[in-house]
Amino acid sequence: MTDEKRWSEIKHFSSGEFDSPDEPGSGIKMNLEFVKLIDNIRAECGFPLHINSGYRTEAHNAKVGGKSESAHTRGLACDILIANSAERYKLIKAAIRQGITRIGVGKTFLHLDIDYTLPQNVCWLYEI
Repeated sequence: MTDEKRWSEIKHFSSGEFDSPDEPGSGIKMNLEFVKLIDNIRAECGFPLHINSGYRTEAHNAKVGGKSESAHTRGLACDILIANSAERYKLIKAAIRQGITRIGVGKTFLHLDIDYTLPQNVCWLYEI
């Protein structure tokens, strides 16, 4: 099955929402199993999710200060804009139900990833 066909199974997002800003069309490089989890999380939460950062090229990852082994560069992570604490709670709860075991909490965003090469069952805070 082609990536385009598989993306047609995603109900709440387009691949463009996951594009690296320096490479239009790169959102198609996202891991589809991960995107399906994010799609299920969106359905469970019942409110739109705005993707701040999805796939990142190595250059863009370096520009934004991402870690050298960032899950974003492998299409296994995204950062989602959070409007308030109630949304943050619902999103974390839904992410855990969907099997997400790597969660980063920022003041205005939530990082979710499924990079199994990195430590599992972790939740961390961002200073920003």
